Amino acid sequence: MGLPSTSIPTIPGAQPATLSGWGLRDQARCLVARPLNEADIVIAFQAAWEAGISVGLRGGGNSYGDAAINADALVVDTSGMDRILAWDAERGTITVEPGVTISQLWRFLLPQGWLPVVVPGTSVVTVGGAAAANVHGKSNWRVGCFGDHILRFDIMLSSGERLTCSRTENADLFSAAIGGMGLFGCFTSLTLQARRVSSGLVVATQTAHGSLDALIAALEEASAWADDLVTWLDTSARGASLGRGLLNAIRDLAPGEDPQPERTRSPDWQDRSLGVLRLARTLPDSWLPWLARPLASPWGVALANRAQWTLGSLRARRLPDLRQPPIHPRLMSYVAANFTLDAIPNWRDAYKPGGLIQQQSFIPREAAASAFRQLIERSHEAGIVPSLAVLKKQRLSAFLLNYLVDGYSLALDYPVRRGHEAQTLALLRDLNAITLDHGGRIYLAKDDTLTAEQAQRMYAPETLARFHALKARYDPDTLLQTNLSRRIFHRIV
Repeated sequence: MGLPSTSIPTIPGAQPATLSGWGLRDQARCLVARPLNEADIVIAFQAAWEAGISVGLRGGGNSYGDAAINADALVVDTSGMDRILAWDAERGTITVEPGVTISQLWRFLLPQGWLPVVVPGTSVVTVGGAAAANVHGKSNWRVGCFGDHILRFDIMLSSGERLTCSRTENADLFSAAIGGMGLFGCFTSLTLQARRVSSGLVVATQTAHGSLDALIAALEEASAWADDLVTWLDTSARGASLGRGLLNAIRDLAPGEDPQPERTRSPDWQDRSLGVLRLARTLPDSWLPWLARPLASPWGVALANRAQWTLGSLRARRLPDLRQPPIHPRLMSYVAANFTLDAIPNWRDAYKPGGLIQQQSFIPREAAASAFRQLIERSHEAGIVPSLAVLKKQRLSAFLLNYLVDGYSLALDYPVRRGHEAQTLALLRDLNAITLDHGGRIYLAKDDTLTAEQAQRMYAPETLARFHALKARYDPDTLLQTNLSRRIFHRIV
């Protein structure tokens, strides 16, 4: 299906808008339809087909790059389909529409002693978006990815047909649509398995480690007892200190450890627990990204790295054996431990006007240290030091477009500065190549630079053949497209 070269046709109920990826670098003119029910989705699909334009699907718009943009064509935004449809308090299963956010989910579940099993780093992501990207959390090595806890879903195909999918019913589509980036159909409802919790508090411990090898070793040791693990890296460090960082290990409280579980499981209490420095709480929300903007500059990145490493090292608890949980833990709220960035409204605006690109590499265990070292060193050589680096422990996924590995991931944020975009894009292409050279994979929800040729290296030939066969079966007219899908899939034969 070709796209119009000059103008966008009129679609009933759709309005023209300029959409961007969360990283703000990618922007495109689109028609946007905002359905409130399944019938609205069918109308939008049919109208786009008749007009000869494609349809892209969008949830909360939190993909960093172009995964939820469809230039000069239709975008179906499902964020208005945000009802909780069913809840089984005995089994902990919940059925929701795709526009329900992670925030809505935990606010509903936590007072009843349940939580989502897997959450991303922000609570504004929709359930439909989390399923389409098959997001992972800080606990992936232990409990798997978001899709591992989806029991079933209903999906609207581009033809208007609705199918129910599970591991036993339409299992091929179940495997393809989870992590399928919205290219097989539009989720209309999803049933998730939640997990029991006894408190709204968690135990948190931070330790400092002076090199990349030491940090990875500590990550492995803490995985013996922690429920969640995430590390921050000092991207400015070089030489023997390259890859040094702070490890944050978290575990849930056991029954009886929290003397007031009803209070700490309250959404109001959780909201009060989430915040930034006292000064920031007194400032207008629009001021915070503006004040943080200097920290995205080269000297600001270096200063922020030095400050965080120095303060983190001083505050870090000295644990003789990370294979055991801490004796004197620090307590945090569930929300503060999982959604720290939600405390700073619109923090991505600190990267304006150019936005940011994130490169998140997933590298098998045996090659991870070498690959991550090369990624950071190549950034130093290019004179573009990442403003943020986050290392996590991972495990494999069974879904068709799997990006997860038995190993580790490293997410690197790069500000796109005026006059340096070409240099930054060249660096990102090099980083993708380094990742693939080490048998690694790229996370499509964060991607902005992967090429079709690199995607062909990333996926096994049989995986791509299966992808195209299922695409032909469930979306034979290729109605469902995005800028990302055209960039990395449509040129692969």
